[in-house]
Amino acid sequence: MSLRSERANQSPGPLNGKDGRVVAWTVTLIVLGGYVVWQLLGVATVKDAVPPAWLITVPTGASMVGESRIGREPYRATTYVTIRPANGQNHVDLMDQMGLSEQPTQIGSHLLDWRAVWVYGLPVPDGVEFRVVYLRDTGPGPAP
Repeated sequence: MSLRSERANQSPGPLNGKDGRVVAWTVTLIVLGGYVVWQLLGVATVKDAVPPAWLITVPTGASMVGESRIGREPYRATTYVTIRPANGQNHVDLMDQMGLSEQPTQIGSHLLDWRAVWVYGLPVPDGVEFRVVYLRDTGPGPAP
Protein backbone atom coordinates (compact mmCIF):
# COMPACT_ATOMS: atom_id res chain seq x y z
CA MET A 1 0.00 0.00 0.00
CA SER A 2 1.40 3.37 -0.92
CA LEU A 3 1.72 6.43 1.30
CA ARG A 4 -0.84 8.27 -0.78
CA SER A 5 -3.59 5.66 -0.24
CA GLU A 6 -2.87 5.61 3.52
CA ARG A 7 -3.41 9.39 3.74
CA ALA A 8 -6.61 9.15 1.71
CA ASN A 9 -8.06 6.68 4.23
CA GLN A 10 -7.24 8.82 7.28
CA SER A 11 -9.73 11.31 8.66
CA PRO A 12 -8.58 14.91 8.75
CA GLY A 13 -7.06 16.07 12.00
CA PRO A 14 -7.80 19.23 13.93
CA LEU A 15 -6.85 22.55 12.39
CA ASN A 16 -3.52 23.93 13.38
CA GLY A 17 -3.07 27.64 14.20
CA LYS A 18 -2.25 28.67 10.65
CA ASP A 19 -5.25 26.83 9.16
CA GLY A 20 -7.56 28.41 11.75
CA ARG A 21 -6.36 31.90 10.84
CA VAL A 22 -6.88 31.21 7.14
CA VAL A 23 -10.46 30.06 7.81
CA ALA A 24 -11.15 33.08 10.05
CA TRP A 25 -9.80 35.53 7.46
CA THR A 26 -11.75 33.84 4.68
CA VAL A 27 -15.03 34.07 6.61
CA THR A 28 -14.28 37.70 7.55
CA LEU A 29 -13.55 38.66 3.96
CA ILE A 30 -16.71 36.94 2.72
CA VAL A 31 -18.85 38.79 5.30
CA LEU A 32 -17.12 42.10 4.56
CA GLY A 33 -17.51 41.56 0.82
CA GLY A 34 -21.20 40.80 1.27
CA TYR A 35 -21.65 43.99 3.29
CA VAL A 36 -19.88 46.05 0.59
CA VAL A 37 -22.10 44.51 -2.11
CA TRP A 38 -25.19 45.25 0.06
CA GLN A 39 -24.15 48.91 0.36
CA LEU A 40 -23.35 49.20 -3.36
CA LEU A 41 -26.81 47.85 -4.17
CA GLY A 42 -28.19 50.53 -1.85
CA VAL A 43 -26.28 53.22 -3.75
CA ALA A 44 -27.51 51.85 -7.07
CA THR A 45 -31.15 51.81 -5.96
CA VAL A 46 -31.19 55.01 -3.88
CA LYS A 47 -33.28 56.85 -6.49
CA ASP A 48 -36.21 54.47 -5.93
CA ALA A 49 -35.80 53.96 -2.19
CA VAL A 50 -38.48 54.95 0.28
CA PRO A 51 -38.00 55.04 4.03
CA PRO A 52 -38.85 51.69 5.63
CA ALA A 53 -42.08 51.38 7.59
CA TRP A 54 -40.31 49.63 10.50
CA LEU A 55 -38.91 53.02 11.55
CA ILE A 56 -42.43 53.95 12.65
CA THR A 57 -43.42 52.64 16.07
CA VAL A 58 -46.85 53.44 17.44
CA PRO A 59 -47.01 54.10 21.20
CA THR A 60 -49.26 52.00 23.40
CA GLY A 61 -52.87 53.11 23.11
CA ALA A 62 -52.34 55.04 19.90
CA SER A 63 -53.38 53.63 16.53
CA MET A 64 -52.51 54.04 12.88
CA VAL A 65 -55.20 55.56 10.69
CA GLY A 66 -55.30 53.81 7.33
CA GLU A 67 -52.25 52.66 5.38
CA SER A 68 -48.97 54.46 4.99
CA ARG A 69 -48.62 56.65 1.90
CA ILE A 70 -45.48 57.29 -0.12
CA GLY A 71 -44.60 60.57 -1.79
CA ARG A 72 -41.81 60.90 -4.33
CA GLU A 73 -40.25 64.15 -5.39
CA PRO A 74 -37.12 64.71 -7.48
CA TYR A 75 -34.96 65.22 -4.40
CA ARG A 76 -36.66 63.15 -1.68
CA ALA A 77 -38.94 60.26 -0.88
CA THR A 78 -41.35 60.50 2.05
CA THR A 79 -43.42 57.93 3.92
CA TYR A 80 -46.53 59.41 5.56
CA VAL A 81 -48.40 57.70 8.39
CA THR A 82 -51.26 59.21 10.38
CA ILE A 83 -51.36 58.17 14.03
CA ARG A 84 -54.38 58.78 16.27
CA PRO A 85 -53.55 59.46 19.94
CA ALA A 86 -54.85 57.25 22.74
CA ASN A 87 -58.07 58.22 24.50
CA GLY A 88 -57.50 61.24 26.70
CA GLN A 89 -54.45 62.41 24.76
CA ASN A 90 -54.13 65.16 22.20
CA HIS A 91 -51.69 65.56 19.34
CA VAL A 92 -49.21 67.48 21.52
CA ASP A 93 -49.06 64.60 24.04
CA LEU A 94 -48.60 62.08 21.22
CA MET A 95 -45.79 64.08 19.63
CA ASP A 96 -44.03 64.38 23.00
CA GLN A 97 -44.42 60.66 23.62
CA MET A 98 -42.95 59.85 20.20
CA GLY A 99 -40.15 62.41 20.58
CA LEU A 100 -41.28 64.34 17.48
CA SER A 101 -41.37 68.01 16.68
CA GLU A 102 -42.77 69.95 13.75
CA GLN A 103 -39.22 70.64 12.59
CA PRO A 104 -37.40 67.83 10.74
CA THR A 105 -34.86 66.00 12.90
CA GLN A 106 -32.16 63.84 11.38
CA ILE A 107 -31.66 60.37 12.79
CA GLY A 108 -28.44 58.61 11.96
CA SER A 109 -27.83 55.69 9.75
CA HIS A 110 -27.35 52.16 11.03
CA LEU A 111 -25.49 49.08 9.90
CA LEU A 112 -28.14 47.89 7.44
CA ASP A 113 -29.08 51.25 5.97
CA TRP A 114 -26.43 53.96 5.60
CA ARG A 115 -28.78 56.71 4.43
CA ALA A 116 -29.68 59.47 6.86
CA VAL A 117 -33.38 59.72 7.68
CA TRP A 118 -35.31 62.84 8.65
CA VAL A 119 -38.43 62.52 10.86
CA TYR A 120 -41.07 64.97 12.00
CA GLY A 121 -44.76 65.17 12.79
CA LEU A 122 -47.53 67.57 11.87
CA PRO A 123 -50.89 67.88 13.63
CA VAL A 124 -53.84 66.81 11.46
CA PRO A 125 -57.54 66.41 12.33
CA ASP A 126 -57.14 62.64 13.01
CA GLY A 127 -54.01 63.01 15.16
CA VAL A 128 -50.42 63.37 13.99
CA GLU A 129 -49.07 62.83 10.50
CA PHE A 130 -45.70 61.15 11.00
CA ARG A 131 -43.26 61.78 8.13
CA VAL A 132 -40.08 59.87 7.40
CA VAL A 133 -37.89 61.35 4.65
CA TYR A 134 -34.93 60.08 2.62
CA LEU A 135 -33.06 62.79 0.78
CA ARG A 136 -32.14 61.49 -2.66
CA ASP A 137 -29.76 64.13 -3.99
CA THR A 138 -28.45 67.45 -2.95
CA GLY A 139 -31.45 69.66 -2.97
CA PRO A 140 -33.64 71.40 -0.48
CA GLY A 141 -33.83 69.55 2.79
CA PRO A 142 -37.09 68.33 4.24
CA ALA A 143 -39.48 71.11 5.11
CA PRO A 144 -42.68 70.78 7.13
